[in-house]
Amino acid sequence: MPDAAAETLRRVREIYTEYARGNRAFALDALAPDVIWTSVAERPALPWSGTWRGRAEVEAYFAELDRLVAITAYAIERYVADGDCVVALARAEGRFHTTGEAVVLNKADVLRLEAGRIIEFREYYDSALLLGCVARCGLAKPEETPA
Repeated sequence: MPDAAAETLRRVREIYTEYARGNRAFALDALAPDVIWTSVAERPALPWSGTWRGRAEVEAYFAELDRLVAITAYAIERYVADGDCVVALARAEGRFHTTGEAVVLNKADVLRLEAGRIIEFREYYDSALLLGCVARCGLAKPEETPA
């Protein structure tokens, strides 16, 4: 693996290790000022979904997520690195505040780094599963509720 890819992978591992310890501030400090953060699902069905730009908007993303669900576990199962890009295959567990419903979610995060800072983040997950949970919480509008 080339040195740049190895350094990018090392940095991403460091960020996820701190995040898993509950140190979200470390992850936020790793963002580039002009970061593009995308949670791939349609808004407003999942309030944290969509594209967020810059640290303040990423903090708003986390505020929306925290408002509805408590993340109870987050583990990376595998990393795949290529140059400035790392894919992290993860397993996230959470509990919705309103219903107490637990959810286990497999996801893929795609990160691009520049000078050790996250310039782009995209997360992919089973949005239909989460739409169902949000609907059971009474937070989805009828047209947003999955069939």
